[in-house]
Amino acid sequence: MSEGGPIIILIGGGHAAGKKTTANLLKEELRFSLPDVDLNIEIIDLDDYKEDEAKREYSTSKSAAITLPDNSDVNYPPLKPSRFNFDKLREYLLSGAKVTSKSQQKILIVHGLYALYDKQVRDISHIKVFLTSDPDTRLIRWIRRDVLDLNKNKSLESVINAYLQGARAEMSDFIFPTKEFADVIMPKGAEKNAIGLIVDGVMSLLPEEDQPQNIFLPRTNNLRPTVSFDSEKFDGQKGKFYEIS
Repeated sequence: MSEGGPIIILIGGGHAAGKKTTANLLKEELRFSLPDVDLNIEIIDLDDYKEDEAKREYSTSKSAAITLPDNSDVNYPPLKPSRFNFDKLREYLLSGAKVTSKSQQKILIVHGLYALYDKQVRDISHIKVFLTSDPDTRLIRWIRRDVLDLNKNKSLESVINAYLQGARAEMSDFIFPTKEFADVIMPKGAEKNAIGLIVDGVMSLLPEEDQPQNIFLPRTNNLRPTVSFDSEKFDGQKGKFYEIS
């Protein structure tokens, strides 16, 4: 398979922008589009690389994009990328994770607020994706996820406080600037055409014998070429990116 090790995809972006959903849908679409390729796809949550102290200080829900104490009286500390251990993440990605067979193609999909933040992590990645939408939309998604979900049982006040006293500044100061490093920008969350474009990019990175030729897929996608993927290769050296609108 790929002689250069695993294919690494980074999915970063704002709070409640749909990063985890995009990662899961991308995994499904890759398996659907490449049924004849022995894929070993691993999804990595950047939250798993929080420093232990940050986990204790901020965490109330493992799956939350931003996790803070469910207490409206708390003095929220500034949220910074330093609470993530990028060195540990980079070491794991460089190790190729666990490849069980030489015939397998390993694909690592990293999703998280700061997936595109660390330069050394970006340098070893193949495709970089940034999800964004207007702040109101993301806040509404956040409320639906953490307040309306009975399993999380968080108060509306706590979510709004977390947004106003932490997430809003974090987004503008640290997260939004990473948009410029993206190959693909998705302004509407987990959008099907954008995921199809990422799949095309992955196909172009596969060994030639594994790249589909003259494919026809029931899921109509005008972004997907039908003959060759050569022209679809991401060209990071020229500073280009694709923005889905």
